[in-house]
Amino acid sequence: MIRVLTTILLAIGVLAGIWYLPLIGFQLVILAAIGLGLGEYSKLVFQDKKTQIFTVLLGLGLAALVTWGTPELILLGLICSVFASFLWEMSRGAPLPQSSHRIALIILAVCYLALPLPFWSHIKAAGREWVMLLLFPACLTDTFGYLVGKSIGKRKLAPNISPNKTWEGFIGGLLGGGIFGTWLAYTLFFDGRAVNWTALFIIGLCVSVVSALGDLIESLIKRSVGVKDSSHLIPGHGGVLDRLDALTFVAPLFYFLRHFI
Repeated sequence: MIRVLTTILLAIGVLAGIWYLPLIGFQLVILAAIGLGLGEYSKLVFQDKKTQIFTVLLGLGLAALVTWGTPELILLGLICSVFASFLWEMSRGAPLPQSSHRIALIILAVCYLALPLPFWSHIKAAGREWVMLLLFPACLTDTFGYLVGKSIGKRKLAPNISPNKTWEGFIGGLLGGGIFGTWLAYTLFFDGRAVNWTALFIIGLCVSVVSALGDLIESLIKRSVGVKDSSHLIPGHGGVLDRLDALTFVAPLFYFLRHFI
């Protein structure tokens, strides 16, 4: 019951934010979500509080550049983030055998969350209907995948990473999210605007596939550190990372592909 209630409240909040928030407000919400996600990730992989804070601040700095900076500044920021990660590890005086591993974990946080998620802001800048056209297939992929997998799923998709995921659920998610979700978003928000239907459904299917794989990627991170949820921040759902997993990589994909619709 708590999970259902939380889902309804989250859905209302997200849809209202997309539709009514001005661009700057939407950008700040995305940055806040990135900050929370970075915090959860850092607590999963680092015990050192200072390194956790450093990772969050470093990631937020790059996320701000991706949100408001030029391509040159973004590239410079990424290079500086890698450089700063090495300097941070050198300054800590930690045991050398694990240094490369810790540096890689910091850089992974930056590349995993701070680079792709700000593209939601760029899509919002192009029009709130585009955000909906991305959000519907991405979210419905998870919903239909769960329903179909629970009903008829037998063949395991990635048993070592996510034992409950099945190929039947994966296909159901593609059809429900990539096809139905895309059609539904277009019908509700595009007001009969002429589109290239072939391109629209191909992009919808691509979004659906990447959304499903994003879920598995986050599961891989959690499995590697032996936890079920990234945190308990959202009742019935786990943490922010558990809600962002399917939405992380679809944003840059859709940003570049939407020009073909």
